[in-house]
Parts: sequence; structure tokens; C-alpha cells
Amino acid sequence: MKSFLQSTSVVAVAAAFWTTTVHAQDVTANEAAHAERGAGDADVGEIIVTANKREQNLSNVGLSISALSGDQLAKQRVGDVSDLAKVTPGLAFAPTANSTPVYTLRGVGFFETTLSAYPDVSTYIDQAPLPLPVMTTLTAFDLERVEVLKGPQGTLFGNNATGGAINFIAAKPTREFAAGADFSYGRFNTFETSGFLSGPITSTLRARLAVKMVNGDDWQKSYTRIDGGVPAAYLALGVPAGFDKRQDTIGKRDNIAGRLLFDWEPSDRLKISLNVNGWRDQNDPIVPQYQEPRLQYAPGSAGLGGVVPSDYPALIYPVAPNNARAADWSPNLRPYADNKFWQTALRADYEILAGQTLTSISSYNRLRFLNGTNGSGMAFEASDIGRAYGKVKSFSQELRLSNDPRNPLRYTLGANYERTSVFETLDIYLNGITAFTVNGFTGSQYGSDQVMNNYAAFGNLEYDVTDTVTLKAGIRQTKAKRSALQRASYESPGFFMPGAFGENSLIKFFNQVYGLIYGPGVVPEIIPGQSIAIDTRGLNLANPAASVPVDPATFLKTGDPRGELNEDSTSWSVGINYKPAPELLLYANVSKGYKAGSFPTLAGAIYDAFAPAKKEALLDFEGGFKAQLLDRKLSINGALFYYDYTNKQLRAKFVDPIFGALDKLLNVPKSEVKGAEVSINARPLDGLTISASATYLDAKIKRYQGVIGSHLEGLLRVADTASFEGVRLPFAPKFQYALRGDYDFPLSDGLNGYVGAGVNGQSKSIGSLYLTPADKKAFKIPSYTLVDLSAGIATPDGKWRAGVWGKNVFNKYYWTNVIQAYDNLMRYPGRPAEYGVTVAFRY
Repeated sequence: MKSFLQSTSVVAVAAAFWTTTVHAQDVTANEAAHAERGAGDADVGEIIVTANKREQNLSNVGLSISALSGDQLAKQRVGDVSDLAKVTPGLAFAPTANSTPVYTLRGVGFFETTLSAYPDVSTYIDQAPLPLPVMTTLTAFDLERVEVLKGPQGTLFGNNATGGAINFIAAKPTREFAAGADFSYGRFNTFETSGFLSGPITSTLRARLAVKMVNGDDWQKSYTRIDGGVPAAYLALGVPAGFDKRQDTIGKRDNIAGRLLFDWEPSDRLKISLNVNGWRDQNDPIVPQYQEPRLQYAPGSAGLGGVVPSDYPALIYPVAPNNARAADWSPNLRPYADNKFWQTALRADYEILAGQTLTSISSYNRLRFLNGTNGSGMAFEASDIGRAYGKVKSFSQELRLSNDPRNPLRYTLGANYERTSVFETLDIYLNGITAFTVNGFTGSQYGSDQVMNNYAAFGNLEYDVTDTVTLKAGIRQTKAKRSALQRASYESPGFFMPGAFGENSLIKFFNQVYGLIYGPGVVPEIIPGQSIAIDTRGLNLANPAASVPVDPATFLKTGDPRGELNEDSTSWSVGINYKPAPELLLYANVSKGYKAGSFPTLAGAIYDAFAPAKKEALLDFEGGFKAQLLDRKLSINGALFYYDYTNKQLRAKFVDPIFGALDKLLNVPKSEVKGAEVSINARPLDGLTISASATYLDAKIKRYQGVIGSHLEGLLRVADTASFEGVRLPFAPKFQYALRGDYDFPLSDGLNGYVGAGVNGQSKSIGSLYLTPADKKAFKIPSYTLVDLSAGIATPDGKWRAGVWGKNVFNKYYWTNVIQAYDNLMRYPGRPAEYGVTVAFRY
């Protein structure tokens, strides 16, 4: 309540300051209402998009684009990219064990938890890049619209847009004074407050200030700790007996975001825009739900640290019930987050000659990442990340030249440069996994220092051959450089709880094991603070004398791996638009895009675990149509597409010779995606709008030899592999759909009513590559359908409204990801039913 009252006061005081400072004229009620609603009442409306880095009507752009206006985003309560994925068929959102989000578009995504991992779906705000997915966490507020561009967008949006691009368009400063505030209270004692002030400061300078704050109580709760205590049956598992009530629930929301924009027009030929935005996220990370044991060491396995008992905790721990709110976590390592981000973006448009505009976009991003997450779904430390800390700095500069959009030959020529540096370090606790029992150590620390430099030059052309035919072509040459110092697993004295060998159990374990495997004195002794990762690249264990080391200087020595990637790629696109009638567009495109290679951040024991995934490529064949019918009261868009997908990057399992299944970055040599999509928008009656969209995907692997298990040969584990041909790609459901209906109707001369309903869902998908029937069942993400409702009253001029709303109103239990974290399989549930009231004002 305190934060709610504080945010209300901030908006009120700022509004008073603005009105007394700028002395702006009031807009008329109709103008204000139109500014908020965007489209008129007579037809389905037209959204302006910037998919080609110039403003165009959506219906005239020969690309597959899902565009949602600010009004549509507000009605559907889209607050972040996870919400956007629910209402945008083809787009999928997945949480990870490190709390770094993953976006997948039409089956194309990079499931990687490393903070420095570029996505397959690039993100922007007003065309300024947000190069890493975590930077988008609290971007979706006070928006004019969101554009989701589907298919490779490399020619204009860079070498990390293999799957597509998401462009957030912030609401811009207005020429007349305007202000607004929204207040919402919902389930779990959640307060949401947002507001904006906008208008002129001088005759040439305009500004807009927007803020959003969210505070809410816990929504997940322990299913083993009853009323602050622990059932006797779980005490034997190592679950501590004493808790305060706070440790029985988790899931608070505590975040704030703000944006300040300035638009300056010092002359008719020069326009300058400044966007300063940032956020602070202290939301509790979602806690996964424990599902089943997948022990890397079977009961009876013995090692230097001990023997795995038949009643090992993971074998007898109760599976989480089918309830979104049920969870478990260690009270000693309670998940938390304290992430901070800010961005400054400066854009200048200068008309150097008549119809020739030079555009410069400079941006600087800075992120401080700090959190701790649960890695097992159980109430003791088992693959828990006690502390993940990261620092990101990113600078981007783009310069481009474009001509008058009314010219029959339209061009955009440009170049850009991006430099991103990422420092990341993690502390992982392992005393609840079989590796602890067998090997004796309790945890490790690991991290990486990575620097990415990207250079590119690009060009895009459109030529109107006739009034009905337009030819299109684009090309982009990119040079991507990445260097990585991967701080492999190490242990500092006294940091972790002592294990069977005492204070430095990890180090002592590896000194003993390396001596047994490679012979006494072959591997130099590891001392506290040193890496335990050994360079075995090129080793022939059967005949060591026949080994061919990759690097003789580091061969059979421990240390931190270093690596570099230098990759060149040429993205391109060609296409044709055909407009046989003013209200009909047919298009066909062929495009090729690339995603740069990537190094992982992980806890590895051999250098092979740190090898990078090389660049991936996607060739897209696509055709579609956009039709405006019935005097523009009905629009129908559709597309067919085929992807030839080469070297898909993914984080999957490989077999470490000592520990078994561990994470590693890999490339899937060949995959393919076949699909279709359709969207319909209609206004059959005054006040009634109906929309429906759906995507069909057939996304499968064509060639990949992957790990399905391991077996022992002497002291070492050896991988069992099999062909994954025909296996579906992760996060690529066969069907995704979204339907929405909104009806505004008069109640009296001064009051309108409104009702709205939305339905969205998907068919089943998977959270990881599977092959065996057991894996198919374990990693399945079942189909689900979610229903949202809203109703309320509003004034005809849009100056105020009040209503009630509900999300997932039937409390559907579903989950968005399934992960195996060493010994444990766990799922990430979607949020349960939520409902509340909202009051909004506009001035």
C-alpha cells in the first residue's frame, strides 16, 4: 500500500508541475480519446509499422508481422514478453534455471541460460537494440505498439535475428499536453500503478515521462512445510525443522520501470529524439516443481566420497502436486533477484538533400544482474545457484541513408557497430545430488568474461516496376568477433560447506581422480583457487602415445579455457509484392539469415565442455497475402513458409567422462520447419471488434546424433548416442492460437459499457529434445487453453474508465518449460488465476 500511495503522489505532483511549467493548451476530449485508441470506429483500423525501417501501413508490407497497438496491449494486460507470447501465435516464452528468458519464434530459438548469449529473436525499442533477452524484462509499458517480425530479419536487423525480431515502439511525446494514470489491484495483494505526462516544453521541444510500479505478495507456497513446520517423514531427508512463516511462501512482485523521452525539432530538416529508460526488478524468481529423479549415480554407486543409499532423498521426495502454486525450495538458499538496467538511446534524422535523410541511432545499455535460483524443486541444496552475478555493458551505433518513401525506387543504405561485454559468475551448491555423495564435494564457482564485437554494412531496395508490382532485395555483410575467458569450476577455501575431504574437497577429489585416471604426476597438482578443468582435447586414452593435442601448451593441464570466434556471414533477401487491387496484397520472399556462434558459461571439468557452438543459418521460403474486405471492416492475412535450418544452436547434454550428463552447447546439423499462419480482424458492428490468429508448425530434426545415456568403461563414462531424425524441435507446438472479442456500447449519454474476452493456447510441445518414450513423456509440455475476461464502464471521451478483469479465469494448470538439472527433472508452472479491478484517468 505504501508503494501504491507513493506512486500516486508522484504522478499527481508531476502533473501539477508540468501544467504550471509549460502552460500547454488542453487537447479536446475527442482528440485525447483518439490518441489513446489509435484506430477509428468505422473499420478495423490501420497500424503503422517500421519493419523496413521506414513508416508504412501494415497492409502494404510484404512480410509476416503481428502488430499490437497500445490499446490492444492494455486490453489484454500484456506486461512483458511472456504475456506477449500468449497473444502472439508462433512466439513462445520459456524461463530457465538461471532466470534468463528464452524466446522462440516459429520453432527457431536458442535455449541457453548464459547471460551473454545472443537470442535467435532480436529485440529493440524504437529501433535501438536490446541485445540480450534479459534486457527486455520490464520494457513493455507505455507503448504505442509492438511489432513481431517473423522469419529471418538479418538484412535490416542484424545477425542475431534468425527467427525474427520484436520491436517495442514507445508512446511518443505529444504536441499538446496530455496525462494519464492507471491504478489496478488484483489477486495476491498486487498493486499496479502506471502514469504518463506528455506535452510541449517549447515550440520545438516536446517530452514524455512514463512510469510503472508493481508490488505484490507471494503466489507460490511450500507443499512439504505445513504451517511453518516440517512433517517428520521429511526430516530424514535433511529438510531443516524450523522455519518462520515467511519461508513457507515465495513469489513476491516488486519492480519499477521508467522512461523519459524528448523530441526536438530545431529545424524542418533536423529531428532529434532522446530515450532514457530503465528498470529495477526485485521479483522473486519462479520456483520449479520437482517431478521425478534421474540419478546420475544409481543406488549402490560408490566413490571417494561415499555410497549412494537406496533411500536417497531424490528417490523418495514427494512429487509436486498438479497445482501452479505448489513448490519447494531450500530456506538456506531462498531464491531472490535484484536486477537493474538502464538505456540511453539518441536518434537524429537530418534531411541532407531533398528527400534524402541521414539517420543516426546511438545507444548505450548497462545491466547489473544479481539473483539466486532453485535448481531442483526440493527443499535442500541440489544444483541451486546461490548467487548469480553479472555486469553487462553494450554500445551500438547505426548510420543509414534513405530516400523519400514516395519515390518508385526506395533505398536504405547503412552500417552499424555493436560492442557488448559481459562478466558473469555463479556459485552452485551441490550437496543434495549424487555427485556429492559419491565424490564428496559440495559446490563450485564458475563464470566467464566475454566480449562481442559486431561490424556490419547493409542495403535494402524496393522498386515499383508498375503500379501493382514491387521488387525487393536486401543484403547485409556482418563480421562477428567474440572472445571468451571461461572461468571453469573452482573452489576457494572456506567458501562452501566442508565435505568428506574437508575444506577443499573439490580440489582434493580432482587431484586424486586425475592421478588415478592419467597416472601419478601427469596432471599438475591443483591448489586452492585454481580451476579444475583439464585439457583433454586430442587425448587417446587407449593409446596415450598416439594423442594429438589441440594445444600442446595446455594439454593435460588444468586452467581456465580461452577461446575466440571470428565469423563472417552474408544475410540476404529477395521478394516481390503484387497488388492486383487496392485492398489486396500478395507477396513472396526468399531470405537467408545467420546467428553468430556462442560460448557457454557452465561448470565443466574438461575443456570440451566449453567448446562454442558455431554460427547457424536459416533459409526461408515464404509467401502470403493481406486482404482488406467489406469496406475495410474485415482484414485477413495469411502466409505459408518453409525453413531450411542448418546448425541450429542449443544447450543439450553431453557425457562428461567423470560425472555423466552435463550441459554443453551443440549444433544440430539439419532441421526443417514447415508452417502456415492466418490472422483475422473484423468489426461487424459498431463497437464490436473481433480478432483471431493461429499458427501451424511442423518443426523437426533431419540429421543429429545425440546423447541418450552413458555406460562405464573402466573409470570413465562413455556416451551412448542415437539418431534424432524426426524429433520435434523444442518450444514448437504444432498449433498456437489466440481469439479476442471486445464490445463497447452506450449505457447513457455520458457513459459507455465494455466487455471483452480472450482465449489463447497451444497444442503440446517439448522442453528438450527427446527420443525414448520415457523422455517423450518426461519433457512434454501439454496443450492448454487460457481464458481472459474483462468488463467495465467508461466515458465516451475516454477521460476515465473503471472495470474488472481476470486472467486464466478457469485456473488452468499448465507449465512452460521442463528441465533436467543433474539428478532432478522439474517443470516451470504458469501463473494461476488472477483477477482484479482497474481505474484509469486521461487528461
